[in-house]
Amino acid sequence: MSQDITADDNQGYAPQIDEKPVDNQFNVINNPNQSDIDNTNNISQQYPVDIKSSQNSEDDQIIKDQIRIGFIRKVFGIITIQLIFSFSFILLCQAKSVKNFIAHNEGLSVIILSISTIAFIISVCLISCNRELARKVPTNYILLFCVTLAESILSAGAAVSFPPEIVITAIVLTIATSFGIICYTLKSKRDLSYCGMTLFALISQLLFFGILNLIFRSNFLHMVYTFLSTIMFGLYLVYDVQLISGKFGREYSIDDYIFAAMELYIDIIRLFLEILRLLSKFQKK
Repeated sequence: MSQDITADDNQGYAPQIDEKPVDNQFNVINNPNQSDIDNTNNISQQYPVDIKSSQNSEDDQIIKDQIRIGFIRKVFGIITIQLIFSFSFILLCQAKSVKNFIAHNEGLSVIILSISTIAFIISVCLISCNRELARKVPTNYILLFCVTLAESILSAGAAVSFPPEIVITAIVLTIATSFGIICYTLKSKRDLSYCGMTLFALISQLLFFGILNLIFRSNFLHMVYTFLSTIMFGLYLVYDVQLISGKFGREYSIDDYIFAAMELYIDIIRLFLEILRLLSKFQKK
């Protein structure tokens, strides 16, 4: 006797033996919809670069910029202290008592200037040629102080023969000119950081022109030489500031703050000496 298999709707559905179940009908974990897969593929094709890596690169660039800004502030802070020391020493040597002492002790003055020249050359060579020594604290600061002291003595010896008003005017013009050049260079979009060899070639020709000036002793040639020297040291100031800022790719390493400060300091002092000579020539005219 056969018995019909019936089921109430409330008790569920029992398939026949020969009936194939529908896909995923009894699977508890359903597969994702095809539309979701397509959306995922579209997103991956639309944004091929990993968002996380892009954010990391932006964060690294921000950190690098902050480190460079700190380096710039450190270098200019050191230069400010150097210039205050040098210009104060130069002004101190303008006192009548100091000028009288120098005039009555020429032999001692020559010895001091000679020692200062030797100390300046040795200190500059150590900082320039031995970068490990220039990055070692406090040795690098001691060498930079030797450079500053020696250059201050040599600059004071060169300025002692000029009237005090000429020296003060030269100092003011040097500070104003240097400040203007530095501000212009930091804001300018013109790249001169690749002109290192060009500037070196020009300064070499200028040195040869200075030797000719010493041979012929011409006031006109001396005026031209002084004027060209002022322009050259101004260009060197622009070049070094761009290397300190590093906005055109070529830059000083953040560990070379002593070397960068020394280069910029020498540029400004040389600019001061050339402006001093120009003012003395105009006074004679």
